[in-house]
Amino acid sequence: MSAGTLQLILQRLDKVDQRSSREQTRLRTDLLEQMERVLAQMQSLKDDVTVAVTFASRADAATEATGIMQRAVQSQISGLRARIERLEGKFGGTS
Repeated sequence: MSAGTLQLILQRLDKVDQRSSREQTRLRTDLLEQMERVLAQMQSLKDDVTVAVTFASRADAATEATGIMQRAVQSQISGLRARIERLEGKFGGTS
């Protein structure tokens, strides 16, 4: 091979190397942008899950409080029923 041919091959290899370097840079940039989008979507999903869990916890607490209030009312009704039965027995009322 002549020196001119080697020089031409080296020039072409240099161009290919430059193009490859530009493509790698573009690929890195594209990948980083995609990763940022995915991370933003994951953060949004995390926020949505946090809100849903908070609402579910509040609903559980409200359900538990309702059960406690229901038992308290039932206890009061039972107490009133017992009083009524005693009064009916005492005064001879009808059931």
